Amino acid sequence: MENAAQQTEIKNIALLVLPQVQLLDVAGPCDVFTAANLFSPDDKTGLKYQVHLISGTSDKIIYSSSGIPLPCTHTIYDIDFPVDTFLVAGTDLRTLDNINPDLYAYLQNVIGRIRRIGSVCVGAFVLAKAGLLKGKQVTTHWKYADMLQRMYPDLEVNVNPFFIQDQGIYTSGGVSSGIDLALALLEEDFGKPIASEVAKHLVLHLKRPGVQSQFGNAVSDYEMLSSFTKEIRDLLKDKLSQAISIEFMAESVHMSVRNFSRVFLKESGMTPGKFLEKMRLDQAKNMLEYTDMSIDMIAEKCGFSTVVSLRRLFLKYLSISPAQYRKTCNGTK
Repeated sequence: MENAAQQTEIKNIALLVLPQVQLLDVAGPCDVFTAANLFSPDDKTGLKYQVHLISGTSDKIIYSSSGIPLPCTHTIYDIDFPVDTFLVAGTDLRTLDNINPDLYAYLQNVIGRIRRIGSVCVGAFVLAKAGLLKGKQVTTHWKYADMLQRMYPDLEVNVNPFFIQDQGIYTSGGVSSGIDLALALLEEDFGKPIASEVAKHLVLHLKRPGVQSQFGNAVSDYEMLSSFTKEIRDLLKDKLSQAISIEFMAESVHMSVRNFSRVFLKESGMTPGKFLEKMRLDQAKNMLEYTDMSIDMIAEKCGFSTVVSLRRLFLKYLSISPAQYRKTCNGTK
């Protein structure tokens, strides 16, 4: 009877590992769950979680992006234990093109038998391709959020949170955000006191301040833009201090405003006005981070009539003020 009681304490955590996985995508959540066992109120076993690395291929040795091999206890073809929580770790996006369809079939078959399923970083792309994220609000690495939204328009991609829970599906942002998610899952299972102890033990915030998007660009990296969007970006990049209208953009590419707006939305996933707004935000962030220019001057250089307008933009997208952003980046006041 005692052994049966002890066994019920075990929650099996399955971490799916794919070739070229980033180590922190796996190691971060692993350390949170295993550290939780140190603070178990059960003096007899000290066990709450058992973490299993699961290969998404038929091979049990998976090589990470840094070349370090990760030995997996199981593959998706031979899992022989009840899974409580299944997390898909991220990998290089190019790796996703070579994933065996068996993985998606496995995820579709087990979704009803697993209490929680989630992703770390670009692992959200795996869940999306398996059809598990339809109609849900999700997040992923800030760099690939626009791509995820374009590829799966039925999702609501929110780049700000470090993690999101929607109807039992959990997605987290870039790399270290898997730690934020794991701490949240721990708190959900065993309460805030143990989650706080684990966070302190790992020298982490239980709830990290700020938002994920403050670490990246509001506009996708240049190489990820379509040729049409690149053309507009190149047109605007040296004119951000000026008043820029949609009419000006449309005339510059010899299109009507209506047709330009339609094409731009299709190519970029956002309106021309929002794209311009995000370009100005990125320029302001760079100036705050890499120059000593006053915030008033930065507001002017980025096309804002007042600092108040710049502040509103930062609060809208980053939930912090320009002054707070500068202090966070370089420790200045």
